[in-house]
Amino acid sequence: MHLFFYGVLREGVGDWPFLAGLGLGSEASVAGALFAIPDAGGWYPALVLTRAGHATNVVGTLHEAGDVDIGVLDAFEGPQYQRMAVPVDGWEAGGSEAQAYVWTGDLPEGAEPIAHGDFVRWLAETGRSAYSGS
Repeated sequence: MHLFFYGVLREGVGDWPFLAGLGLGSEASVAGALFAIPDAGGWYPALVLTRAGHATNVVGTLHEAGDVDIGVLDAFEGPQYQRMAVPVDGWEAGGSEAQAYVWTGDLPEGAEPIAHGDFVRWLAETGRSAYSGS
């Protein structure tokens, strides 16, 4: 199984022990809209799938799931996300889809659109901190 991460689980953003055993990542993107969600523990992103022609390239990394416990990942992401297969572009290893955590509910008040689709870049541009789990 392959996983697409676009936010706080991307390499270099946070230190998440439950990702030990994750395969090396390669840059990839998914069509959708990206939003930053405020939280007392920092900001985290929400990928919203959109109709064709209304999407941005959401930037992230693609990983072989390796020995990662998917149940722990599902619990970390929480009920507002659903893990589902999404089409992926830029996959160096070949293939066409991966599992990604997609936002399925209404966006909360204070959610900010990320027009360029890159959460890590948005953090750097705004000086905001990524969600750290605290």
